[in-house]
Amino acid sequence: MTDFHFGNLLPEMVLDAVSAQGWRPTGVLMPLNSYENRVYQIGIDDAEPLVVKFYRPERWSLDTIRDEHRFLQTLAAAEVPVVLPLPLPVHLGDCATIGQWDNLYYTVYPKFRGKERDELTNDDRRWLGRLLGRLHNIGAHFTAPHRLRLNPQTYGTASLDFILRQPFLPEDLRAAIATLLQQALDFVTPHFPDDLAAIPLHGDCHHGNVLWNHDGPHLVDFDDMVVAAPVQDVWMLFSGDATERAAQQEAFFTGYELFRPFDRASLRLAEPLRTLRMIRHAAWIGQRYHEPAFQRAFPYYEQRRYWEEFLLAIKEQIAVLQELQWSSAH
Repeated sequence: MTDFHFGNLLPEMVLDAVSAQGWRPTGVLMPLNSYENRVYQIGIDDAEPLVVKFYRPERWSLDTIRDEHRFLQTLAAAEVPVVLPLPLPVHLGDCATIGQWDNLYYTVYPKFRGKERDELTNDDRRWLGRLLGRLHNIGAHFTAPHRLRLNPQTYGTASLDFILRQPFLPEDLRAAIATLLQQALDFVTPHFPDDLAAIPLHGDCHHGNVLWNHDGPHLVDFDDMVVAAPVQDVWMLFSGDATERAAQQEAFFTGYELFRPFDRASLRLAEPLRTLRMIRHAAWIGQRYHEPAFQRAFPYYEQRRYWEEFLLAIKEQIAVLQELQWSSAH
């Protein structure tokens, strides 16, 4: 196996990988929006286009991808609307949906015709609630031994350790970053006791990963599948002020609780989860910043401006977490 990375992944190699599976590409190749992986829509002779995803090297092991695909297959078997990877004639061992091109794992999906909805009606929210309730019922009886468990250590402490090792941090801000991020994690940690109920779930369930067609909502992009409290798949779906969020939640849970009870008290984890997401996102950019795509998307990351704005956002989160702690105590 050679040393291979995304910079070596040329269009002809993508087409060769698809051809090796027996399809006949037309030569039409369209990159799709994805920072973490490389995803392409491929034209196929006398057939619908395919979508091919090459997984980021060293980001996922074969076992973690296998967990994702097993989960998708289990969901599809229960008629939960997800986009299922296609079986490949040339695959890795018992992983019938995973191929390998040099040291890049890849998978192939049918083209899914759906789109994100900018605004949802209450009927839409009830529909989406039913979908997540069914998905979580499956997750509650599914094992994903190789998937990350979302907690302050995996998402927070590990990310903070990475950030503090970066040479481009402004030296006069390094101590403040260390202090404030640790303070934020200290507020977050009590919300994640060792006995917090957690199940395998989507993990990155925001409206961009919900595509709609005439059959309703479909969940896509299970790359960030984790073992976490069910609220992780819920908290990013609501927006607006407290009154607006409450109305959205009422419609959503009317659908969700047709299939599964939801612990409404767990919604208090929304701000701790948001804090962990912010810290992890800052580390995630740095871990990939050698790539031109990340430099174009986050041009100020290595500059003082980014870290000053990041510190301000963390200070605001600390204030929110302090208020949450006070309200819980009273």
